[in-house]
Amino acid sequence: MKLSPYLLDSLDMLGTGACEYDAGMKALGWNKTFLQFFPEDDGEIFVGESYRDNLRRFYSGRLSPEEMPEIERYIAEGVARHENQTQPFEFKHHGRRLRASSLRAPDGGRVRLWQWLDSERHAGSSPAFALPIIDALPFIPDGATILDASDRIIAANDAFARLYDLPRGHVVVGRTLDEIIAWCWRDASPAGAWRAAIHNGLRYDGAPFEIELPGQRWLRVIARHSADGVGFFTHADITSAKRQQMELLEAQEALRQANAALAELAETDVLTGLANRRRFVTGLAEAVALAQPLALMMIDVDHFKTINDRFGHLVGDACLKAIADAVARQVSSASALVARIGGEEFGVLLAGMRIEPAREMASAIRRSLVQVPWRTLHADLADVTVSIGLCAGEAPLDGTSLHAQADDALYAAKRNGRDRIETATLLAMPLRIVG
Repeated sequence: MKLSPYLLDSLDMLGTGACEYDAGMKALGWNKTFLQFFPEDDGEIFVGESYRDNLRRFYSGRLSPEEMPEIERYIAEGVARHENQTQPFEFKHHGRRLRASSLRAPDGGRVRLWQWLDSERHAGSSPAFALPIIDALPFIPDGATILDASDRIIAANDAFARLYDLPRGHVVVGRTLDEIIAWCWRDASPAGAWRAAIHNGLRYDGAPFEIELPGQRWLRVIARHSADGVGFFTHADITSAKRQQMELLEAQEALRQANAALAELAETDVLTGLANRRRFVTGLAEAVALAQPLALMMIDVDHFKTINDRFGHLVGDACLKAIADAVARQVSSASALVARIGGEEFGVLLAGMRIEPAREMASAIRRSLVQVPWRTLHADLADVTVSIGLCAGEAPLDGTSLHAQADDALYAAKRNGRDRIETATLLAMPLRIVG
């Protein structure tokens, strides 16, 4: 969904600021009133800007130097409000008190609306606002407090004291909420994290914010203020819901890790721990798509059937693992892929590498096999050698042709006596001109 210019102009006539975001929280459009409410965005916001970057500009212009270290926390909380908002909330910006609403679009995006609250619509005096509520405090099931314009508690109910585990007779009136929470954390302070949550939460009337207490307990706090600054706060225990949410997130992370492990297992050779043929085929396609030089090494164990027939499959498997380790040690490039293609055949993809350095690496593999203590696998196993076929080419490349020529080079190494390296150079594919 995208708001039409006519609708944006109509909202301007109603004095309503509007900004639309897509499902990825990228800005799609806004009206003139939005820029009047948020002049810091004039000339700065652009189509495609992330809401997170917009919040960074918003907070950078309003936080005190003491609060700036908490800007990332405030941005994260702002993103959460954007994603989860269901009810309007209010806050002051550039001397204006604004009410912010949010409408979710069917495509997952959101339209945010802001309206200016004038003095008549937001009128209230301390006695008219506070006194009737003070009388009602004992009958409110959730914790409830009334704060004066200096954010000091002037009244609280018993449910508030129970929620914060305050002992009977503990002084509440005259304290700020962060002083109450600091007392709760007196034995194990969470580095003032509650202060950042409170200071940011107090800015947005009607927007819930969370406070953590010792013992893995959480409270949800909602604040409302009158025009002269008197505030009414409700405090609700959300520990059960929060723990369920954490358990769900832990279960989702465990599932993600399990799926990742299964995916890795599906692309891993069980015997050697190298990539398997499936990963090799995928890796070859990925390497070709990089449009850079590419070398492919095909390795086959010489006389492997004889080793299996003479010494048994357990010794044969041990040989394959020793060869896999030797190859992996010599192939140090982070962009390389070493795979067991099947049986006694291995493949090495060397992205970004040309023929000469690839040949040097192949020679290093052969030399390393001479150092393997083969007789520890079987007393009569003197040595094990490999034949290597090597092909390299410049982009653009055809992966199938590269593989085929590396295989041809491997067969040539076998024909020419084994325990050797044969090379082939693949010419770049001609570019097709469509006209």
